[in-house]
Amino acid sequence: MSEQNKLTRRDFIKGAAALSASVATAGLLTNTAQAAAPIPTKWDKEVDVVVVGAGVGMAAAIEAKTAGADVVVVEKGDHVGGLWMTAGGSCSMGGNNVVQQRDGVKDDDEAWYQDEMWASEYRGQPEIMRALIARGAETIKWMQDLGIVWAPIAAGVLRPPIKRGVQPAQAPGVYAGGLGTPNSGICWTQVWEKKLKAQGVPILLKHRMTRIYRDGTGPVVGIEIKNETGTINVKARKGVILCAGTWTDNNRMAQAWDPRIVGPDTYGDGGTPADGKLYVDSSGDGHLAAAEVGAGFSDMSFVSYIYLFYGSRSYWGWGADPVDWTTNKNYAAGKGLPRTADFFQRVILVKNDGARWINEAEGAKPSVPGRGGWSEWPEWPYTSGYLSLPQPRNVWAVADADTAAALKWPIEDMKKANPKVGLMFDPACLAIADSLEELGKKIGVDPAKLQETINKYNGFVDAGKDTDFGKPMPLSKIAKPPFYAAKASVIRHTQRNGLRVNTKSQVLEQADQMNGQKAVSIDQEKTIPHLYAAGELGNALGWRRVHNSLGHYTTAARIAGENAAKETGLPSI
Repeated sequence: MSEQNKLTRRDFIKGAAALSASVATAGLLTNTAQAAAPIPTKWDKEVDVVVVGAGVGMAAAIEAKTAGADVVVVEKGDHVGGLWMTAGGSCSMGGNNVVQQRDGVKDDDEAWYQDEMWASEYRGQPEIMRALIARGAETIKWMQDLGIVWAPIAAGVLRPPIKRGVQPAQAPGVYAGGLGTPNSGICWTQVWEKKLKAQGVPILLKHRMTRIYRDGTGPVVGIEIKNETGTINVKARKGVILCAGTWTDNNRMAQAWDPRIVGPDTYGDGGTPADGKLYVDSSGDGHLAAAEVGAGFSDMSFVSYIYLFYGSRSYWGWGADPVDWTTNKNYAAGKGLPRTADFFQRVILVKNDGARWINEAEGAKPSVPGRGGWSEWPEWPYTSGYLSLPQPRNVWAVADADTAAALKWPIEDMKKANPKVGLMFDPACLAIADSLEELGKKIGVDPAKLQETINKYNGFVDAGKDTDFGKPMPLSKIAKPPFYAAKASVIRHTQRNGLRVNTKSQVLEQADQMNGQKAVSIDQEKTIPHLYAAGELGNALGWRRVHNSLGHYTTAARIAGENAAKETGLPSI
C-alpha cells in the first residue's frame, strides 16, 4: 500500500470535509438489504479490514494485522476497552489449556463441550460451540503470549468437578488490575492495546459507525462513521468486523424482546443510565446496522441477566474527569447496598402500595452450579415477582436503625449519596426518616399502608411465623428510628445471543431462511460477504449460558480477524 493511502486519524478529519453531500446519513433501519443506503461514489479512505469496537474487537484486529491485512479500529467511546473494563476478567475455559496443565487439572474438549451445552440448556449452537472449544485452549496460550499472567486455576462457573476458571493474576508493570480487583477484564484490553500499538494499528476514538454499506446482495464494502468533525466513509477491501457490543441500554430494543424490563421512562424503575456519562452506551449500533443490510438475529428473548440494585441505579462509573484509563484510576463499581443473605433476611420489600410482595429470602437463593444465580434470572420467583409488578414500579427495601447497624451500612455515605464514587448511591434511590410516616412520604408510598405492613410484619416476628409469605425465621423487627429505604433498580447485565454467525464468524443472510424446507449446517447457509461479528454482538452461546464468556468472545474475534484477512480484496480506490 502506498504511503499516501496509509490510514491516520488526521486523514479521517481531513476526509470529513470532503464528504459528498449526496450520501444519505443514517436513518430508520430495516431488515432487508434492498433498503440499504447507496454506496458512496467517493470514499474518504480505504483499508483492508475495519474493526468496529475497541473491546474484543482489538483481538480481531491483532489477528487480521498478523495475517498481513491493513487494519483500523474505530471506537465510539473516548477510551478503549468497552465493557471489558468492567468485567471481572475470569472465563470458563477448558480443553487441557496451559493453565490447567500447569496446575495439574485433567480435561479434554469433549467433556468441556458437554458441560457448555448443559450450561446453555442445550440452546447453544452446537457447531459454533465446537468451533470455539476447538480453539479455546489455543486462545488461553495466545493471551499468555501477549502478556497475561494467569492466576491459579479455579472452580469456574461450569459444572464441577473439572476446574476451568481462568483469570488474570496481578502483574505490575504489565497491566493494571488482576486477581482480586473488581474489573480484571481491563487486563485483557490493556495487553491488546499494547500489541496493536506495537503493530502500528490505529484506534480511532470518538468514531461511531452509523451505517454499513453493502453492494446490493453482494459484499459489504465499507462503513459510514460520525466523528467530532462530521461524517466520513471508509472502504473496507476485505471486510468489516463488528465487535460493537450489546444493546442492553437501548430501551426500544429491550422493550421489543421483553417489555417487563423497561420502565415508562429512562429511569422509571432504575436501570443503568444510558446517558453516556456513567455507562458505555450499549445501544445496539452493530445489530441495527447489520440488520439494515440483511443480517438476522438469533434468539435474544432472554435479553440479559437481571440484577436488582438497592440504593443505586448504576453498574459502574468513573469518579473523576479526566479519567486515567491506563492505570484504571477512579474506577467505581458500586451496586448500592450489598445484596447478601443477611440483607434479604432482615429487610422487607414493599411495592407501590406499601405492601410486601414476596418472601424476601428468595432474593438470596443460592447459585445453581454451572447455571448462575437464581436471583438474577428473569423467570425465578424473586426477579419474576418484581418484573410482574405494574408499571411504574416503586419498590423499596425498608429497614430500621438496628438492621442498618447489623448490616454495617455506610450511613454517612448514604446521607451524602453520590452516584460517581464508592457504592455509587443515588439520592433518588435512598430515603432516611425519623418516622415511618415521614419515610412513606419520601418514597412515594401511602404512609398509613406502610405502617400497617410493618405492624403486621412485626407481629410475625413476635409469633415466630410469616403467615403471608413463609419467610424463614429469625425475622427482625422494624421498630427503631431512624428508618431507611433503598429503591430497587433494574440492571440489565450480560446480554445473550445476537447476530447469527457461522463457525468462521461470518454474518448469515436472514433472507436465506426463505429456503427453509430443509435444515442445513450453519456453514452451508448463505453469508453476507465480507461481514463478520464477534463478542456480545455475535454471541451464539445459547439461552442464559452462565457468565465468564470472555474466552469464547476472544476466540470468536480471533477467528473473525483471521478469516477477514484471507478475503479476496475489492479493487482499491
